[in-house]
Amino acid sequence: MPHRNVFRILALAASLGLATADATAQDDLAVTIQYPPAGAAVTATDSTFVFGRVDGASGETVELSVGGSPAHVHAGGGWIAYVPLEPDSFTFDVVATASDGRRAEARRTVWVPRSPLAAPTGDTLGYRPETIDPRGALELYAGDTVQVSVVAAPGMEIRARVGGSGVRLSPGFPDGANPGRLVFDFADPPETQWTADPPRPADGPWKRYAGDLYLTLSGAASDSLWLDVTDPAGRMRTVPVAEISFLDPTVIPTAVLHDDTAGAGGTDHRVIARHGAGAGYSLFLPNGTHAALGRRVGDWREIALAPGTRAWTPLAETHPVDAARPTSRIRVIRTRTRDGWSEVVIPTTERLPFRLRQDLEPARYAISVFGALADVDYVQYTFSDPLVESIDWGQPETGTLEVEVTLSGERAWGHRAYWEGSHLVIGFRHPPPALSDRRFRSPLHGVRIVVDPGHNPDTGAVGPTGLEEREANLAISLELARILERRGALVTLTRATPDSALGLYPRTDVAIAAGGELFISIHNNALPDGVNPFLNNGTSVLYYHPQSRELAESIQAELLPRTALTDRGVWHQNVAVLRMNEMPAVLVEAAFMMIPEQEAALRTPEFRRRIAEGVAAGIERYLEAREGALR
Repeated sequence: MPHRNVFRILALAASLGLATADATAQDDLAVTIQYPPAGAAVTATDSTFVFGRVDGASGETVELSVGGSPAHVHAGGGWIAYVPLEPDSFTFDVVATASDGRRAEARRTVWVPRSPLAAPTGDTLGYRPETIDPRGALELYAGDTVQVSVVAAPGMEIRARVGGSGVRLSPGFPDGANPGRLVFDFADPPETQWTADPPRPADGPWKRYAGDLYLTLSGAASDSLWLDVTDPAGRMRTVPVAEISFLDPTVIPTAVLHDDTAGAGGTDHRVIARHGAGAGYSLFLPNGTHAALGRRVGDWREIALAPGTRAWTPLAETHPVDAARPTSRIRVIRTRTRDGWSEVVIPTTERLPFRLRQDLEPARYAISVFGALADVDYVQYTFSDPLVESIDWGQPETGTLEVEVTLSGERAWGHRAYWEGSHLVIGFRHPPPALSDRRFRSPLHGVRIVVDPGHNPDTGAVGPTGLEEREANLAISLELARILERRGALVTLTRATPDSALGLYPRTDVAIAAGGELFISIHNNALPDGVNPFLNNGTSVLYYHPQSRELAESIQAELLPRTALTDRGVWHQNVAVLRMNEMPAVLVEAAFMMIPEQEAALRTPEFRRRIAEGVAAGIERYLEAREGALR
């Protein structure tokens, strides 16, 4: 619900009561390891961070060692170190020594996985069973080609086979890179272990062996995929990989896509189709979409979009039905305006899969409707439509209708896609009416802004001295709401008290129900295991849809001088709350919880106020630019 009472927000901020980082004077020196948790399986293999706090220093200087290496203790008691690891059971030893001679120790044991390129313990005959790919049940067509791979020692002979056909797997490049470092590490990446002059096979790292297996129908209803593994000494082991069921190409099953058939709620009301089984996001299909089915790989089902065009949906969200392959003849395209939206209606007789692509310069949307036959003789325009300038259509390939919607100058404020019966409706949101009202000096006046304090019921990241991210996020958000309301914005908080909790998708439901015109999610950052925190920390802003990038850039430009932290840039990132497309939406990562200096700053009202002011200034900067474009 909207919060327009400045005094109420001030009271909420005061009641939050973030504890200070200063330790109470104690007789005993104590050292605590905050992260990683005891018994955790860290995801790094060679080095990672460990952090915590020192209590009871009583103003004394404290020297700290972590694994025998010195680490700095912040004035608030927090510390962080980046230390080497060894595989299997590994113990961090932390020793704190005060200048008055007092001493405290802490130990933390975790499990460190072996690198996939390192030989495992035990008799595995030179291969790693957990690296075999593909996995799970397979439903494929005769004539398909399947890539089979496994990590194994140099000099191995490995063959993949189904029935009487097989292929020898060849060693390739190592694949032991830490995925967290590939994404988040701003430092130079480590040198690959692959060189022009590789080491002798017996001394080299393990490699991923791979090969393409052509499937021929053996005559049985199903068959098995096997690996024949032979080591340099000639010892052989036959390993079952997966059962294969061969599909009948003359039968095309159909399914309804739905992510919440149980009606439990808490979903985003759409099925996300991917480029490959478990790969990157491709399509966002509203519940109730019909699709033709194809192959299965483990927990993923292929949907047939058009000849040569496929996507993959979660098996649990793909519900087979007794129906013919979905298709539709498109005879007319219509436009209409309603409640601040311009809409394009494509009357289909089936709820067909579709793809929506957004371009900003010029403002244009491309809609691909799969399974449709273009027979469009009529395009009906709404005379008073302020956004839709023209609609063009075509059939670039069999089974795909392409509709291109060009907007008149100013791009849409947001977009949406939904089913109205069996008809596909694509909506383009008009800019906020408040932007065209020149009676007020502040561009914020009358704009509906949803402020989302990230996390809760989960804690989010936790700092060295125990500050929970959800606490810091709420304190910053309350201050931001106060600033925005003072300047005339209409603010909705997704949660406003420490005990209020909300899931990810309900947050976007709140934003849409409130008529939000901007969505700002407030967070503070953390790193995955194995990334050096001393080289990778600072301020960043995330977005997902192109329409939100300018807002993210405006906020980042105003935040940086106020946080005085390293510029980690503006990121396109796949975050649940940012996939909402009805309004520009960004996620602010103001500081890093795990860095003692930044955690200590987040405990102070002054630093939180500077973050809030930076976000508010960035929103104003964005609105001023959009307001100028409307004139």
